[in-house]
Amino acid sequence: MSLVKKSNCDFKDWIQTESIIDYVMERQNKDGGYTFAQWAESSAQDTYYALKILKILGVKPANTNLTIQFLKKLQNVDGSFDSIKVAYYVIESIRELGASLENGVEKVILSAQSAIRRLGNIEVNIEASSELETAYLSLKTLQSVRHLAGFDLSSGLILRLKNDDGSFGEGGYSRMASVHFALASLRLLGYGVDELDSTLSWIRGCEYPSGGFARRPKEFDPYLMLDEIYYGLKALEVLGEVSRYPSENFTLITKFQNKNGGFRRSIYLGISDFDTTFYALSSINMLSMRLRTSIGSVHRE
Repeated sequence: MSLVKKSNCDFKDWIQTESIIDYVMERQNKDGGYTFAQWAESSAQDTYYALKILKILGVKPANTNLTIQFLKKLQNVDGSFDSIKVAYYVIESIRELGASLENGVEKVILSAQSAIRRLGNIEVNIEASSELETAYLSLKTLQSVRHLAGFDLSSGLILRLKNDDGSFGEGGYSRMASVHFALASLRLLGYGVDELDSTLSWIRGCEYPSGGFARRPKEFDPYLMLDEIYYGLKALEVLGEVSRYPSENFTLITKFQNKNGGFRRSIYLGISDFDTTFYALSSINMLSMRLRTSIGSVHRE
């Protein structure tokens, strides 16, 4: 790994970018889709994150025509998708590749609107990152198909999940992912998130001076997770804030990279996957901008 250069925030100064590119490119299947694990079937989620990773690294994806065809086949004949998550991943990926769906988006719009209105009335998979994830992806999907402005939804549906300490989560149980999805959803709905001072205080209370975020304020947990870092930084970004410890987070994130180039979720062990690798690169991107601003301010002085 290249040595850290304090005056330069380029990716190559912190992580092994070439091995990341190889990791992603080698996992493109013959159908044009991607999978984080070799010899597994392509999926909408992995294809979405593969394209995102390559874009961050400035690499043009291969076999884009095949990828477009793979994605289009995930839309059912009636225009629907198997889930709102699949719809989101396909629509965003298709748009990224400069194509469009052939079966229209009417069914997608109805599914997204229904998913948002059912917020809080459906059971959440324990493995899901947040009970607010589907609502957020639904809002993003409506925005992508230019139908968000015509959807009437009160921000109160999301604000009812706000806890007394400023966090968000059903039954008082909070996750950093839920805080991010809540804030991002509220901003999409035009709510003034800058007024949520208690939420900012909750996030700040979770920041570790050594890098990373706790699951709850002032609770130390040595079992650090990369997605907690990503969602913490994204939550701050929605509020127009930045990490207080950019260098520490930079150094910490590098410790999640596996030998194959991908990033794992746990600080200690685990296999690489595309979403976690995207979280790592996106986090470094956010932190890079923060460090560049700091360095620029010092030079101006």
